[in-house]
Amino acid sequence: MNRLRIILRENHTLHEMMIGIIAVNIVLAVIAFFVSDRRAALIAVAIGMLTALIYTIHMAVTVDDALCLDEKGAAAELRKNMLIRYAFVCVVVAVSVYTKAAHPIFLVLSVITIKAGAYLQPFVHKLLCGREDN
Repeated sequence: MNRLRIILRENHTLHEMMIGIIAVNIVLAVIAFFVSDRRAALIAVAIGMLTALIYTIHMAVTVDDALCLDEKGAAAELRKNMLIRYAFVCVVVAVSVYTKAAHPIFLVLSVITIKAGAYLQPFVHKLLCGREDN
């Protein structure tokens, strides 16, 4: 748990990626506000954003763990944890579809904001720091 706190405190790239995920999910929530089943869509965006943030944090911890291993061990560790993350997302989507509490399309779109957060990270960094680091 201490390592997680250290990663969350010191990994500025993770912070910037999470800001990008939250920003894109805010835009998605505004869009969800205009669909017919507004409640389910907004719940889906909230669940999807939380899932995306957990996914991103788990990815950062996994990469940190893998850096301490040899090449073969690191590849195995990364593969194992990738499957854990995929299974987690599948369970979240399956539960939302089964319970009909959240709109599945908005949930999937919200989880996919992980990718948008990764693409936005350099822009968030430039916005927060006011300059580009080399």
